[in-house]
Amino acid sequence: METVFTFTRGSPLRTVLLDSQEQPVYKIETPFKWHGPTTTISRYSGSYADQYDEEIARIHWHCFTTSFLVFDGRIVSISKFLKRAGLLNRKFQAPDGREFKWIATGLRSMKLVLNDGTKTLVAKMTDGWLFTSNRKSRIEIFPAGQSIIDLIIITYVYVNKIRRDVQHKPNIPIVF
Repeated sequence: METVFTFTRGSPLRTVLLDSQEQPVYKIETPFKWHGPTTTISRYSGSYADQYDEEIARIHWHCFTTSFLVFDGRIVSISKFLKRAGLLNRKFQAPDGREFKWIATGLRSMKLVLNDGTKTLVAKMTDGWLFTSNRKSRIEIFPAGQSIIDLIIITYVYVNKIRRDVQHKPNIPIVF
């Protein structure tokens, strides 16, 4: 069974992810700053009436030095955790030892696969359409990714921002 999240806004840095019942599950916030913004990724917990958000990760963005990820009680360099595997592709290792790879599959989509030779589809992301609200951005997480949903969301935020930076502003420094 797959899990589908729909984005309330087009930006991967400022949005809420809704489940199939349109209940908020994740919140992604990035206050505007000219230099060194920080993205906070939170998961909603509790019943709908008494929900609160619990921070699960932060990404500290840097243009000229490596960005950092705060996750699971650790501070790690993004360049060491999400290693380059091509211009837009990144690979990472989950806590259970499995390696995954985000692959850009077009101008508006990406997929996450197991990087073990099987290329098992773990998740796929599709951007919504710019001029209509009928099709919103969404991420689908398949059975192979159900045990690492938080990590999929965290890594998605990073790789999608990089993808958008490269596609929309090719003459600015890319965040590493």
